[in-house]
Amino acid sequence: MSVLVPVKVVLAVEGRDYIEPLLNYVHGSEYARRLRITAFSQPEAFHQYMMETSGMKRPDVVVGEMSFLSLWTAREDADIPCLVLHEGEQVSEYGQPVLKYQPLSELVGFILETARQRSNGRKSVNSREGGMIIGMVAASGGLGKTTAALNLSKQLGNEGYSVFYLNLETADSSSLFTGSDSSSGAQGEREGLSRLLYDLKSEGNEGTSLSVASYCIRRPEIQADTFQPVYNRKELTDMTCDEAKELIRTIGESGQYDVVIVDSDSEHGERAQAVLEASHKLIWLLADDLMSMHKCGLWLDILETTQPEGLEAMICKTSFVVNRYMGTMINSLPRDFMELNGALPYIPSWKQMQHRELLLSSPIYQREIRHLCRELLDMESAAQSTAAWS
Repeated sequence: MSVLVPVKVVLAVEGRDYIEPLLNYVHGSEYARRLRITAFSQPEAFHQYMMETSGMKRPDVVVGEMSFLSLWTAREDADIPCLVLHEGEQVSEYGQPVLKYQPLSELVGFILETARQRSNGRKSVNSREGGMIIGMVAASGGLGKTTAALNLSKQLGNEGYSVFYLNLETADSSSLFTGSDSSSGAQGEREGLSRLLYDLKSEGNEGTSLSVASYCIRRPEIQADTFQPVYNRKELTDMTCDEAKELIRTIGESGQYDVVIVDSDSEHGERAQAVLEASHKLIWLLADDLMSMHKCGLWLDILETTQPEGLEAMICKTSFVVNRYMGTMINSLPRDFMELNGALPYIPSWKQMQHRELLLSSPIYQREIRHLCRELLDMESAAQSTAAWS
């Protein structure tokens, strides 16, 4: 996967009292690395800039008032999304209307979402055909796998990647973070994962032609698309390894997502095996305690016995990460070939927490998730470079 390229935005508003607070907000927020804003308060300067802009200077989104956009006569031929700031007047002929005065976080989020939707129609940032599939693995339950997966999703989404979060747990614990739409019920289930599984069987080998985004919902809490939780658990427990792999690859190869994060049961079963096989990268969570290390070693023994030819390939794409790290490691890793690739900190306040949104907003935890993202993307970039030269 390539290094993140910031979204280039042209902002055209007459009043500097509007431009400066917006720029100050972006520069002081998490959006600073994700947006490059070129602002104009004079219509003539904006018009001249847009007439001369091409190549690397070509913006991804133009946001401006009608008085500016009306001067840009080549806007339709330029094929650049336009957001027209308005205060109630009719402006749709110049682009997509957006309220001029709204919370800055919502305005900036909408600009980024416009750029994301635009990029979905282009080649994925990943040089392979389709998105990078990251599988979350743990040899036992209760190690914080879903917490790590959703924080990873949020971080990648915040950095401008289009992300899909796929939960294949028999008991989907992600709903603790995201909730579920009370209005969806059986209707939401029919139109979500259950419907996609049915359509995949109906389509046969042509399942990759399906538009995955039409079956899912957007969860801004984790900056990702996902399915509503499946209430008919039998659909999951009856799922074979091949069916789970087809589902994962259908999402990954849909061309709609840069990254697919897959969360499955800890016990070694059909869906867990599918995650091991279908993922391009694996994050294997450990805990620094004797039982966790022992179970990890047992699972590796099972894999070595049942699929010795695939174990080496699996280890090559695996990052072993200790969760709830206290600063020093007490226990040794269960196998000599294992190497610790990361550590996620123990957050004591989570034990007494009553507000679930805090699980996605710990600065200390997010800092280490950010480092993990960097390593994953650097590993992917190196792998792609090697493939290009081989």
